[in-house]
Amino acid sequence: MGEKKPDNIWIFLFAVVLPNAGGLVGASLWQDRDWFENEVTHPSWRPPNWLFPVAWTLIYSLMGIGSYYVWKHGEGKNLWIALGVYCVQLILNWFWTPFFFVWHLLLWSLVVIVVLWVLIALTIYVFYRVNVKAACFLIPYIAWVTVATGLNSHYYHLNKDL
Repeated sequence: MGEKKPDNIWIFLFAVVLPNAGGLVGASLWQDRDWFENEVTHPSWRPPNWLFPVAWTLIYSLMGIGSYYVWKHGEGKNLWIALGVYCVQLILNWFWTPFFFVWHLLLWSLVVIVVLWVLIALTIYVFYRVNVKAACFLIPYIAWVTVATGLNSHYYHLNKDL
């Protein structure tokens, strides 16, 4: 294994801002708040609405830090596989929001989030192969998406007729 790359604040900032920017774009697409608040039956155990942007900002930032560690410590094939899998799951993450909140496709959003969960697990594995700390930064992400998958499933079952 070669030497680790020197610190680069610009790559670090890009790595942290990128997932947050995509999440912000997804949140801005959420135009139909009336549908979600007034027409949808909610699970009794759903977290309060204010928690979601707080949690996602923290999670997206941790994801970015993890991807920076992969860039900094990775090389060759392992680096590109890890960053490639990361980018695929990140794009799928961004697409979940319109499936659920814009297009109201609760079943399809459930399919998307289950596939996303598998890709997050794969991302943790390929990050681990490059740098253990990088993989650890994704643990809160998979935990949150596990809860979100349960929520999505409950939303689907409670609102099949919408």
